[in-house]
Amino acid sequence: MSPIPLINGFSEICEAYDGVLCDVWGVLHNGQRPRRGVVEALTRYREEKGGKVVLITNAPRPDKHIAEHLAEMGIPDSVYDDITSSGDVVRQHLIDSAPKKVFHIGRDDNLAHYTDLPITFTEQDEAELILCTSLYDRRVEEPEHYRPLFEELLKSELPFLCANPDVVAEQGDTLVWCAGALAQLYSQMGGTSIIMGKPYAPIYDLAKRKLNAVAGKQIAQDRILAIGDGMPTDIKGANAQNLDVLFVSLGIHAEELGEEHSADDVMELLGNSGLTAKAAIPRLVW
Repeated sequence: MSPIPLINGFSEICEAYDGVLCDVWGVLHNGQRPRRGVVEALTRYREEKGGKVVLITNAPRPDKHIAEHLAEMGIPDSVYDDITSSGDVVRQHLIDSAPKKVFHIGRDDNLAHYTDLPITFTEQDEAELILCTSLYDRRVEEPEHYRPLFEELLKSELPFLCANPDVVAEQGDTLVWCAGALAQLYSQMGGTSIIMGKPYAPIYDLAKRKLNAVAGKQIAQDRILAIGDGMPTDIKGANAQNLDVLFVSLGIHAEELGEEHSADDVMELLGNSGLTAKAAIPRLVW
C-alpha cells in the first residue's frame, strides 16, 4: 500500500481536482453544528479554484430537504453546487420498481418524504416491501430490539430497502445507530437487504452525473476527489469506484485513532480493512 500523507489543509491537494464528492454528516457537521473551518474550505475551493462540489450523503431525505437542514444549521449554499442523497436514489428505485404496499420502519418525519409516491404504506402483514429510513427512536433503541419484529417479517420473505446505509452517525459527541445497522441485522438473520447509498454504485452514478452537469463538461475520473470520514461507506465506496479519496480522520473513527494520531496510525486503520486513501486530514479545513 502506498503511503497515506496526513495533511494540514485541503489547499495542499485541491488543485489536482476539478470536482469533489463530499460527505455531509461527520465532515460538514456532527449532527448538531457545523465543523470548524469546513465552510471556508469548500467555499474557497469553489470561488478561488473554480472547483465544483456535490454533497453526497446517506441521509434518507431528498436533496432539497438536506439543503434546508444545512441552512438551518448555518451552512450556506456557497459550500456546494448540488446535493445527492440516499433518499434520492431510493425514491427513484421505488418509482422504478413500483411496489404497491410498503411497510415503513423509522421516524414519521422521514416517512413524509415518500408519501407523494404512488405507493401505499400499510401494516406488515399486508406489505410486499420494507422501507427502513431509521430506527424509530435512536436515542434509546439498539438494533437487537428489532430482532422479534424481523423474525415476523422474515416469515413473509419481505425484501428490506435501506434508505440510509450508515451503521452509526455522530450526534454531537456521541454515536447513534442508523438504518444500516438494521439492514445488517436483517441480512444476518437470512433476509434480503437492498442498499443503494454509499458504498454502492447507484448513489455515485447519480452524484457524478450532477457533478458533470454543474461543471458543464465531463470531468475525468482522476480529477474527481471523494471526501469522507466513514470507512464502511465513504472510503469503501470511493475505493470501489476507483476515486481518489480524502479521509477525514477525526470523524466517526476519532475514538479509534485518538486526537493526536499519525499518518502511520491512519495507514494501519485503513489497511486493516483493506482500504486506502489519497491523503488524510483530521478535519476538512483550508
